[in-house]
Amino acid sequence: MSIRALKTLIAIDKYGSFAAASQKLGLTQAAVSLQIKKLEDEFQTEIFDRSGHKPRLNTKGQALLKEARQIVTQYDRLKGLLHQDESFSGPLIIGSINTVQAAPLPIVIREIQDTHPNLQISIKTGLSAELTQAVEAGQLDFAITTAPQIILPTTMIWRPYFDERFFVLAPKDFAEETPAGLLSNHPYVCFDRQAWAGQMVEQRLKQDGIVTQDGMELDSLEATIKMAQASLGVAVVSLPDHRAQKLAQSMKVVPFSDPPLYRSLGLMHKKESPWHHVIDAFFHSLQHHTAAPNLNYF
Repeated sequence: MSIRALKTLIAIDKYGSFAAASQKLGLTQAAVSLQIKKLEDEFQTEIFDRSGHKPRLNTKGQALLKEARQIVTQYDRLKGLLHQDESFSGPLIIGSINTVQAAPLPIVIREIQDTHPNLQISIKTGLSAELTQAVEAGQLDFAITTAPQIILPTTMIWRPYFDERFFVLAPKDFAEETPAGLLSNHPYVCFDRQAWAGQMVEQRLKQDGIVTQDGMELDSLEATIKMAQASLGVAVVSLPDHRAQKLAQSMKVVPFSDPPLYRSLGLMHKKESPWHHVIDAFFHSLQHHTAAPNLNYF
C-alpha cells in the first residue's frame, strides 16, 4: 500500500470521478485506475461499485477512505516535522481558550499565513487545564492559555504575553456601585469554577468575604458577558481595558477587588518544541494585536 495510492483514492472522492482526479493529480486516467486496482488487489476486495454509469465507493471503500484520510494527514504531518522550524511549513495544531478565538487569534493567523502559506493550521478549543494536558501529551503543538494554577512538568514552559484585569459587569439599572454590593444582592453569573480563571475569582471572593447569590455557571466567558448584558445577573470577567471601556457604554463595569486581580494570557508549549520559531512568531503577533484598541469582538 502506498501513500500515493491513498491520495489518489481521496482525490477521486473529492473531485467526483477518476477522470477529474487524474487531471488534478497530473496523471493519466489509466494510471489512476491502476493505483486503485493495486489497492483492491492488496486488500483482496473491491472498493468501488462499478455497476452504474461511473464507479462509486461501496461501503468497504468508504471505510478505507476514512482511514486513508487519517493516514495521509499523519504522513504529511511527519514530513512537515522534518523542516517545520526553518520553513514554517507543515500541519500545526493549536489549542486556544474561547476568548482568544474571538479576538485576536483570527487576525494573528491571517497575518502569519499570509507570510507563510505552507503552514497548515488547525485549532482545538478547550479550558486551559485541558489544553495544557494535550500539549504535554503531544496532541497539540502549543496552546494559548491562562496562567497555570498548577506546577508544570519540567518539560513544559508557559510564556505570558498580556494581562487582563477582572471587572464586575452588571446592568446599569442595578443600584449598587461596589463589587460586594452587586454580587451580594443579585444572581451571580459565574464563569466555570473548574477553569483556572474561575478558580482565581473564587479564591478572591473568599478572601474578600463576598457571599454570592446562586445564579448560573457557564463554560464560556463570552456567554457569561452576554448573560449579564441581558440583565440575568452580575458577572466577574477579565477584559482588556479597551473592551471594558466599550462595555461601560451600555452597562456597569466596576473593577473587581482591591488590590486588582489580573488574568495573564500566554503560550503553553514544550521546552524542546520543534516549532520554536513559529511559536515566537505567534507570541509577538498575539502580544501586538491583543493590546490593539480596535479588536472586533462579538
